[in-house]
Order: sequence, then structure tokens, then C-alpha cells
Amino acid sequence: MNKTVVAMSLALIFSGQALAETEQEAENQSTLVRLENEASKAELLTATNAPAKEEGRLHGTLGTNIEVERVIRDDGVNEGKLKYTLAQGSFRHDDLPGWDFGFYSAREELFNGNLKHADYDRGVNSIQEIWANRSYGQAWGSVGWGVKLAGESIDKRTTPEVKVFGNYNITDRLDIHGYAMYHVEYNRGSSEFPYWEIEPGFGYKIADNMGAWLNFRYQEGTLKPKSGDNFVETETIIKPGIWYSWGDLSASLWGEFGKFEKENDQTGAHEWSEDYWKLGISANYALNSSWRVFGEVSYKDIKFEDNSNSEFDGYIPLFIAGINYSF
Repeated sequence: MNKTVVAMSLALIFSGQALAETEQEAENQSTLVRLENEASKAELLTATNAPAKEEGRLHGTLGTNIEVERVIRDDGVNEGKLKYTLAQGSFRHDDLPGWDFGFYSAREELFNGNLKHADYDRGVNSIQEIWANRSYGQAWGSVGWGVKLAGESIDKRTTPEVKVFGNYNITDRLDIHGYAMYHVEYNRGSSEFPYWEIEPGFGYKIADNMGAWLNFRYQEGTLKPKSGDNFVETETIIKPGIWYSWGDLSASLWGEFGKFEKENDQTGAHEWSEDYWKLGISANYALNSSWRVFGEVSYKDIKFEDNSNSEFDGYIPLFIAGINYSF
């Protein structure tokens, strides 16, 4: 996984929005936990505010969006990507309580230069994912597990993944939640990257239409090329946020404050580091009982240090807009 160009984190748990007072509410809270890394914050707002559908036995969400990301650095890097989510969905069936299934299909067009006059000479990447999760709702919260298989065309990458997750309601307003994940990125013919992460956190329900969260994430993996030295990559992130709902309109303000480091596994030599902060605003609006539009804007400020101890700055602006249909 190339962490030099840091993509937008898909991480958010809207803890406290559905604190479990019944087994069904516990399962709703579990849904938020297991969606970690599978949806943007704006889409999680959509998922948590989607009305329950009574008709039919199959329920879920289908959606599409567009994402624009730029990476600008003082060392001369000026690049970005246009990402089209062709289709994504998550589903559950009344005859399979506790189970949910999903898929994701996207296309990335990678470019150099400014967006208006970009050179699309960095290639095109196709992303495909499928997953399944099983949760067990309890009066005190929930636990569960999930599996995912992902692939990317640009580096012939195949990534199997396993995850466990859960939440525990300390009070009717305060909960603790989290997940642990392990996956291996197989870049065909070039490298493999075993990788794990954990993310515990707290959620607090300020009011029926307002809440806050504070999560902590630690990630570690070892990049193992077919030839040459191995490299250890670690990242530590603090993730605060707050959300508010006005009924049909919901929004959140959130941040990420972290450090990424890359070292030579054989010599211990420093290869690369990033110290960063990121702020974002996410929102979604209900057009009717089934359709919702959502958007997200974020800005990431980064300080880099390379293996010669040279320091330079950079930033990553990101924009997402999309629409979801729930049934």
C-alpha cells in the first residue's frame, strides 16, 4: 500500500446515534461499526438516517458518486485522481438476521498537473470489492465478524481481509466501540503487504439529534518486495468528530491527526515520514423516503521527511458528491 499519496480515510463510526436499548437497536449500532472503511463519512450519514423499509424482505442501499482528489507537494509533485463509483450496495434479508452483504465497483483516472489542464498519463485503475458480515446483537451492544475480497487493476492487486468488530453501551448515552482488521495485499509479481489495524473509540449521544465520537487508530504492515529489502509502515491517528441532524438534513464536522512512518526492516533506517492534520465536513439530504444526496469536502495538510532528512510540505484537498437509493 503506497501511503506516500494518502487517500481519503473511509473511517467513521457514528457512535451514540443508535445506542442499543433493544436487540434491533444493538444490531443497528453494529452496522455502523462494520461499515468502517467501506463508506465515506457522508455515506454513513446517509446509512444511519435512511428510513426503515417495511415492505419486502430484502433491504439495502444502492448508490453512486464522484470523487476528486489533488496532491500538491513542495518537492514538485502535482497529481490527482478522478474516481467514479460506478455502483455500490449493501443488502440484508429478513430471512438471514444478522447478515449483510455488499459490493463496490469504481474506476480511477490518474492525472498529473492541475485538474483543468491535466495530463491523464498515469493510467486508469479499476477497483472491485465484495464483502459479507455477521453480527450478533445483544442488550448491551453487539459483536461480529466480516470478510472482504478486493482487487485493483493498476498494480494487479488482490486483497483478502478479515475483521472483528463490536460495541458496548456503558450508559444510555456513552458507548465504547471498535474493530480489528487483518489483510494481505498481493501485488502480482512484485510484492506482498501483510497489514493489520485496530481502531477503538468512544461515542457520546449529546441529544437525540446530536452526538460526538473520538476514535484512535493504529496500523502496521511490512512491505515485502520480490527483491530487495522489506519496509515496515506504521500509522497512528486520532479521529474526533461531531454530528447533528435537522431532520431531512444531517451533517458532521470531523478531523484526523496522525503520523505515518516507513523504515527499512533490515537496517532500521528511516525512509519516509508524514505528520498531518485533516479537517472535513460531510452532509446528506433526503429528497424523499428513498433517495438521498450526499457530499463531503476535506483538506489535509502534511509535513514530509524523506530518507535524506529533507523536509517539505504538501496538502490534499478532496471533494465527493453522490446519491443513494434505499429500499
